[in-house]
Amino acid sequence: MVSVESVKERLNAGDFKGALERARSLDDPLQRILALSLVMTEFPREEVLSEMLEAVEKVTGTYERAIAYSLVGRAFYILDREKGGSFYFERAVSLAKSLPSPRLRGEALAGIARNLVLADRYGDAYILFSEAVDEIQRARGLSSRALETLRRVARLIEKSADEIPNEKALAFYRLARDIYDSLFFKLQAKHLSDKIALIEDVLKHGRAVVTELIEKGDVERAIEVMRFLPLEDRAVEMLHLSYWLFLHERPYLARKVFNDALDLILVGKFQPRDGEILSIARKMLKIGRLEEPLILAGVIRDVGLSSELLGEVALAYSRKDPARARSIAEGIRDESVKRRVLNALEGGEDVGHEQGLPLTGGGEGDRALPEDG
Repeated sequence: MVSVESVKERLNAGDFKGALERARSLDDPLQRILALSLVMTEFPREEVLSEMLEAVEKVTGTYERAIAYSLVGRAFYILDREKGGSFYFERAVSLAKSLPSPRLRGEALAGIARNLVLADRYGDAYILFSEAVDEIQRARGLSSRALETLRRVARLIEKSADEIPNEKALAFYRLARDIYDSLFFKLQAKHLSDKIALIEDVLKHGRAVVTELIEKGDVERAIEVMRFLPLEDRAVEMLHLSYWLFLHERPYLARKVFNDALDLILVGKFQPRDGEILSIARKMLKIGRLEEPLILAGVIRDVGLSSELLGEVALAYSRKDPARARSIAEGIRDESVKRRVLNALEGGEDVGHEQGLPLTGGGEGDRALPEDG
């Protein structure tokens, strides 16, 4: 049976066409738009937006159409068509505010606010979430359903805050905490108060807070608050975390964090300090990781430091794959380092690196850094 979940399955398998076909075949127009919005998120295409525009006018019910319009608005933003996105979000809000029940008004406004967050319109989303809470608060004395709606909205605000990559998330966390407080959900309120305090600490003291979390093995909280660091610091801390995860035998997550850090470095307009990259790469070599230091050698701008690292990687590879080791050595740009490494690989006497000496020779090379950079 075709469902929104089956569309997710196709997307998880990387099957865009299959996901689109399943989304198209859903009879309920709102469910179809929900499924198409999932496809749009993973595979932004004009044809998906066209399908959504066709389905949206078939949605019946004021509440349902308000949500549908906000999904279409977000789709426009995904395609960088801000004017169309704003138009549909405005239509969504107008419909939501026309609902007769304050509980339904609040619930609809919260749903629209959620899509505004996903469209990166954080300021507008916060205002709308606040209005949603005010509406539902008016209905609290009328039904237990209003209380349950308020709880769900608080959770939606918290979830949205978790996905906002900067200090604007704090306002959302505070709003959710205040709702939990009003509902006497003390544990949830305490959890958010602790999270807010930690984020404020990161914003004030920077990387030191995240480093301490990693060293304590508090991986989840470290990952959670890294997004509040400047991009350069975030990338370096992610590499530190990747090393920690490899060290503690969590290779799948370690590789994911490493790749995310690398993407951040390659796409971002910044460059971490070469010494820090070298230090992390050497730590990875010490625990038997070879591919990651090889990749990091390409990130280091300084030819001397990059050459040293490549030499160390080549010598490490020589124990398991001599051909690969020689290929890496041939690619070393610093000729003096290249000669030393090739000599070592061929069984020469100059194998100072394996005795812990810098590859630049004599122990006097000013490019050689201690492991901790």
